[in-house]
Amino acid sequence: MYEGLCAKCFRKRYAVVQPIELLDVARCESCGSHRLRSGWSKVDRELALPQLLREAMAPLAPYERVGFTQVTRDEDANNLALTVKAVGRFQDLAVVQDFHVRVRIKPSLCDSCQKQRGRYYEGILQVRGEDRELTPREMGSVRTFVTARVNRSEGTATFVSRIEEVHGGLDFYVSTNALAKGLARDIAGSFGGTVSASPKLFGQKQGKEVYRVTALVRLAAFQKGDVVRHKGSLAEVTSIRPFVVLRDLVSGERRRFKPKDVRGARRIDAERFEARVQRLESGETVAVHPDSAEERPLRPASKTTTARAVVVWTPEGAYLSALPANASKD
Repeated sequence: MYEGLCAKCFRKRYAVVQPIELLDVARCESCGSHRLRSGWSKVDRELALPQLLREAMAPLAPYERVGFTQVTRDEDANNLALTVKAVGRFQDLAVVQDFHVRVRIKPSLCDSCQKQRGRYYEGILQVRGEDRELTPREMGSVRTFVTARVNRSEGTATFVSRIEEVHGGLDFYVSTNALAKGLARDIAGSFGGTVSASPKLFGQKQGKEVYRVTALVRLAAFQKGDVVRHKGSLAEVTSIRPFVVLRDLVSGERRRFKPKDVRGARRIDAERFEARVQRLESGETVAVHPDSAEERPLRPASKTTTARAVVVWTPEGAYLSALPANASKD
């Protein structure tokens, strides 16, 4: 028994909710977010509607809670017809109430998109190269990386208001200081580099000082495939993240460094290609340049009888490489 009634009579006497006929829903015409009581949310429309229905219709006594499901029919771009099921719970009894609701979509702009259109920003993310300009490939990769990270964010307060290509790098004007610093860490971790941040007093808000943070990422001075001189040794860069790995071209030894520890290294002009390898009657192994046919002793001397090998060709000599011929980047 429920309130002195059988289940059938209880369902007839007590409605789950007082149905509404019309529900107005604000949707951001820029990002598609819906305005809930708790604020703007990027949740999909079909997931937002049950929440909006719960906010519009509270359970009637004696029901303790109510859940909504709906079947949606689009009448046009801004009008929906819903067939709704409200399921009320009282003790161990579930009561279903069916009704129809018309939904009017009200095109609007969420707070974040209003700020974005106004080019609002709090933080600045700067991406530069260490003692060099970013390559076109790096420019495109960093843009794609930042866009993907921001698009994956669940919060509507996360956005990039503008991107500027400056001499040697990129500047991203972003919605929050935390976003600028977080993106800087992510870029440094993915592309290899160092991070620094500098706050600047911008003003006051509700009596508190407001700062804008500029987060600077300096990508490693070298790229995978570069040949560098470091502490007197000639080495090829085999990796730049999360550490810079240098392989000594003479000994073949690999060493791992933090990006800041190889700032003193200098890039050497070099070619990398697949060369023909010959063993002379003297026993010496030489590499043959594919264009000029110039022969140079190959170091370290190849112990195999292979006829071809990927070599690094520098003004100082020819060396066996541990990387494929196309490892160098633009």
